[in-house]
Amino acid sequence: MSEPSPKRLEIKKYANRRYYDATHSRHLTLEEIRALIQQGYDLSVVDAKTCADITAQVLTQLILELDTSKIDSLPVPLLVRIIRMNDQLVKDFIEKYFNQALQSFLEYQRRLEEQIRQAHGLPSTLPLVSAWTKAMLEPFSSAFANRSAGAGPTPQPTAPPERVAELEQTVRTLQGQLVKLQRQVLRQAKRAGKKGR
Repeated sequence: MSEPSPKRLEIKKYANRRYYDATHSRHLTLEEIRALIQQGYDLSVVDAKTCADITAQVLTQLILELDTSKIDSLPVPLLVRIIRMNDQLVKDFIEKYFNQALQSFLEYQRRLEEQIRQAHGLPSTLPLVSAWTKAMLEPFSSAFANRSAGAGPTPQPTAPPERVAELEQTVRTLQGQLVKLQRQVLRQAKRAGKKGR
């Protein structure tokens, strides 16, 4: 058996809420797991009793307990709709609409940053915010792509047209919020560039 990557952690969760890092033979707290993720570690978490993969549940728990401000980024109507939708509709929404919106946003962001870079004569070695955004959101796209690739053809949603219209409106709302966020980041980057001169 090959050695695991030094940036990959295999963690077991026990019934008493203790986490054991089998990669480095040590116990971890949720705070320590969060710090390791922020340092660039990937992880896989399994339930010690059932051996079920509970990585998504632990990451969600981390956000709920330690990064609650990030939840505020999600509009309440979206969260309510996700709770109301059945599992297949949520998967279809994320695989189809979210990924399309994400790709469109990343491409728009890249083009806009290139135009700003050229207009202000910024060096090409300066990292683009779009590259950072893509790196941060890539796990979502690849996770859903892998899930749908192994599942064969995606069944067509059986939602009524009103529900589809709701989803499309939610995507438009998300796209608008992403554009506003991008403008804020670019304004801050411009201010930082002016101060550095």
